[in-house]
Amino acid sequence: MRARDERIEELIIAAVADELTPLERVELDELRAVHPWIDDEIASLRSVAERVSIEGDGWRELPVSAALRERVLGASGVASSAASAAPSAPRRGFAPLLAAACLVIGVVTGAGIASLAASDPGPSVAEPAPTGPVGTLGAIEPVTMRADPGIDVDADVIAHTWGTEALLEIEGLAVGETYAVVFVGADGAEYSAGEMLGSEVPIVCRLNAALLREDAVRVEIRDAGSDVVAGAELPAA
Repeated sequence: MRARDERIEELIIAAVADELTPLERVELDELRAVHPWIDDEIASLRSVAERVSIEGDGWRELPVSAALRERVLGASGVASSAASAAPSAPRRGFAPLLAAACLVIGVVTGAGIASLAASDPGPSVAEPAPTGPVGTLGAIEPVTMRADPGIDVDADVIAHTWGTEALLEIEGLAVGETYAVVFVGADGAEYSAGEMLGSEVPIVCRLNAALLREDAVRVEIRDAGSDVVAGAELPAA
């Protein structure tokens, strides 16, 4: 399965370039419902495009130094080898956005806005994500879920002070069917984290249950008949 952030970036770029396919529009709408910041990113990139466009001329190619190219591609999560292979390699519409990034001080990427000032001597250092043993607040904990044939699930859980969050990327659920995500506590009690509909496109979602991570022992995806289609035991926090 493809990384969530890479797919979201690709859809955002296609939306800015007005080149989304009908299926991609549906996929992007589903992601917007889960990640409200996507609309802000699209609006920001369109604003960049408007500021650097030339009336009656459209986009024009500008020389880009190798050092600046490396910094821009590093900020946007695209491998430098992809850039050197061909301008169109990352995704249609990325080349004009790269030119825009060379003219203004910002590049919009993934889950937020990474600023790149022309006078900056090097790439900015992002705040490191929390790390630590199982149950560390804010740390992403990979989970291996066993699923029914034809269903593919990538899962992580995150401990919060208000409960436990599940980050899911799912393919293969029956289209239009309802599925529930449930956490199970050490005492056997069940805690709903929400529901979803099966889709033709990969489902990328974040759901929360009012159960502290140290009290959670299992996470499951269940169909409308309450049968478990995917599940995983969670190690003790």
